[in-house]
Amino acid sequence: MKTLTLAALGASMLLASAPVAFANCAKDDPTGSKVLAARQQASSTCPCASATNHGAYVKCVAGVADTLSSGTNSSLPKSCKGAVKKCAAHSTCGKSGTVTCCLTTAKGPKCKVKKDAAHCTAKHGTVGTCTSCCDACPAPGSGPSCSSVTTTTTTTATSTTGAPCTPPTGGHVLGSLTATPGRFNYNLTLGLAGANSACNMNFAGSHACAVQELQAAPASELTGLKDTANNTVTSFWAIDSTAPILQQCNDDSLGGTGLNWEYGTAHTASRGEQVPLNNTTGTLGAVQMSIQCNIAGTSWVGCCQ
Repeated sequence: MKTLTLAALGASMLLASAPVAFANCAKDDPTGSKVLAARQQASSTCPCASATNHGAYVKCVAGVADTLSSGTNSSLPKSCKGAVKKCAAHSTCGKSGTVTCCLTTAKGPKCKVKKDAAHCTAKHGTVGTCTSCCDACPAPGSGPSCSSVTTTTTTTATSTTGAPCTPPTGGHVLGSLTATPGRFNYNLTLGLAGANSACNMNFAGSHACAVQELQAAPASELTGLKDTANNTVTSFWAIDSTAPILQQCNDDSLGGTGLNWEYGTAHTASRGEQVPLNNTTGTLGAVQMSIQCNIAGTSWVGCCQ
């Protein structure tokens, strides 16, 4: 009888813990601005458009949330990590062909991820222009995962529906941070979070350039590029969320964080990728793989908007 009583008590405490977590986030971030900023940073670090595996995408976003909520001067309350991760989990990222779907219920709009647009409209739903259910409803939705492209209202049934939005692949290179080993440590913060923070501090509204953004940028933005210390930039770390994590200087060491661009030695298989820059012409070379992080020289981190 005593065992049953203790079990019942434990279960009741477990059930009570969930609403407390949500309540704490609402208290710690009453306007939602901190969660929004974390999600925006995650969208730069973990591009939805290039995600090929949903689980890997969610893990990437979770890593960003964990980083932003760690330390004494964290920008994201620990109680809000779950909110950021939930928005990534309830998304189409890494699920080819899927769409967010707004359904009308007695309790108001409800979002579900559907196999394709046909499965959404078959349930009398509206296909969203956002990749996360956190933003999709009511349609057309607004938030970090939504298309910024505006459309005009027409009488054509297909004019306001379509595939999930995709972030632009082209980047505008605003500048460059100083050269660094594969273990990023900008603004006293390790990894991409530190690089994103330093880019935004030096070039407002920018983030650490993904290699796809660098490759799509006009040569004029790379010609004669100098870093924040006025050094000539001759190569970049190839930040690529679609690449194997062991080619992104992943901290896979025993007791490590498991996050990219935080690795500093060479005793495991973790390596990095670099791309050379002809600073005179603004042209990029081929991506070079298997660069020993923190040992085989340094490269720069571009800042894109």
